[in-house]
Amino acid sequence: MALVWIIDVVVQYVKILGGRQQVPAVVRIAAWLLLVAVVLAAAALAVVGLVRLNDHLATLPPTR
Repeated sequence: MALVWIIDVVVQYVKILGGRQQVPAVVRIAAWLLLVAVVLAAAALAVVGLVRLNDHLATLPPTR
């Protein structure tokens, strides 16, 4: 049941972003800003993970 609720929230969010649902402009702008913030946070998390992986692999002895 939780998955159905999550899917419903995502569908409503996409409707707001796409302009199919009538909401105030402030809500639409906030939704876009939230989306941009989540994308930037995910990219930063991926970069941090790759840097940490590189640091870890650099400490391992080389193989032939």
